[in-house]
Amino acid sequence: MKSNPPGKTGYFVLEGTNAFAASYYFNYLMFLLQREHGFSNLDNLALSAVHGFLYVGTSWYAGRFGQRHGYFTSLRIGFGGMGLGVALGWMLPGSSGQVLALLVWTLALCFTWPMLEALASEREPRHRLPHRVGLYNVVWAATAGLAYFVGGTLFEHLGRAGLYWLPLAIHALQWIRLGRLERDHARGASSAIGEPGPTIAPGPRHEPGPTRDARVTQVFRKLAWMGNPFAYMAMNTLIAVVPGIAGRAGLGIEEAGRLLSAWFLVRTQTFAILWGWHGWHYRIGWFLGSFLLLIGGFVNDKPAREVWMLLVAQIAFGGGTCLIYYSSLFYA
Repeated sequence: MKSNPPGKTGYFVLEGTNAFAASYYFNYLMFLLQREHGFSNLDNLALSAVHGFLYVGTSWYAGRFGQRHGYFTSLRIGFGGMGLGVALGWMLPGSSGQVLALLVWTLALCFTWPMLEALASEREPRHRLPHRVGLYNVVWAATAGLAYFVGGTLFEHLGRAGLYWLPLAIHALQWIRLGRLERDHARGASSAIGEPGPTIAPGPRHEPGPTRDARVTQVFRKLAWMGNPFAYMAMNTLIAVVPGIAGRAGLGIEEAGRLLSAWFLVRTQTFAILWGWHGWHYRIGWFLGSFLLLIGGFVNDKPAREVWMLLVAQIAFGGGTCLIYYSSLFYA
């Protein structure tokens, strides 16, 4: 009897809630640090740089940890540690407490994303894997964008404490949900053991379509791997200085959340387009064009003072970051 790939809805729910909680906490922490602790753009940039370097180094270790000790062990550490991090920020209101909380939260965050992506794509047939990766991208981008869009309103109405207790509640629910998902995963894995492979009827063998030259795929893979760190640096830099941009444009935190979420929303829409349209695959022009959009949006976003200039810059930035990130997954 032929088995179907395991259901993945639960993993996508974890992914979406994780993106929402992480986007809300990290992005609006930058506003809190500026508003209540007098952080300048330079201070936010320095903290964001520490966060980024810590994330890069720990993600490599977390991925290896998950392979050795299991996805669900890693996710328990991740969700539990993220909850601990935001709880520390709630209990230690000083600036040093906020920095400590962010560092703890960052370390724990690294134990979630590699595992969620692996669970979303595990045991998928080769022809379905690009579909799963595309859905994975759309889910996290959409929920992260939603968090930024409504985050300013949440911050104003829930108050300072809401920046901590809302993500804490989400991570607690995620941690509880892991038990059921782990049992389902174990049952699915045990049922797949010993299953016979698909029977191939006698007759002419149908080979797959033409494959890319190995040298071509290697070049695009390396380009994507080099491009992704630049995109992340640009995103973290922009997030760190958004409170300053909002201040220069005369925007309150609620208005800033709605307006400056534009690049998040454009990124989500672009993910959906690239998910269904394959014309960008192995086209160097599209890849180089994404760099131009990224650079153009980034350079023009920071000095922009008019609303229309901010919107144009964010449309370019969102489209550029999307294609670079999607390329890093697809070509890998």
